[in-house]
Amino acid sequence: MGAWDLGPFDNDGALDALGHLDAGEDVPGGLAQVMRETLDEGEYLDAHDLSGAVAAACLVGARLIGAEPDVIAAKWLERHPFAVTDALRDLARATLDRAALPDDNELYDLWDDADALASWLDRLAPYREALGAGS
Repeated sequence: MGAWDLGPFDNDGALDALGHLDAGEDVPGGLAQVMRETLDEGEYLDAHDLSGAVAAACLVGARLIGAEPDVIAAKWLERHPFAVTDALRDLARATLDRAALPDDNELYDLWDDADALASWLDRLAPYREALGAGS
């Protein structure tokens, strides 16, 4: 996984997902598809794919928060207005909940192996709170 910081948009998987979403006209549908494809995977999740789904979920959370401290996400949200439906919120919540499961995904394991798991989860906390995740 190419990551340069702990934030949900600070890695190659996130930027790849945002790039694919830029090409679509149906923003909520594209966000949902990225998250649904990952959640439908019954096996151990790959870090790159889950990073893209986490970024999509955090975009939904950021829309609910109403502000985004990350420059990449703020610009993306400015270019792509969308309304958060209950279904989209539920997908985003489920995505962030799954990302926080030990022994279920490579992303969690990589942050744990790097002794940065607590810091990574702290960076996701505002989005999880906005979505009601982990409650």
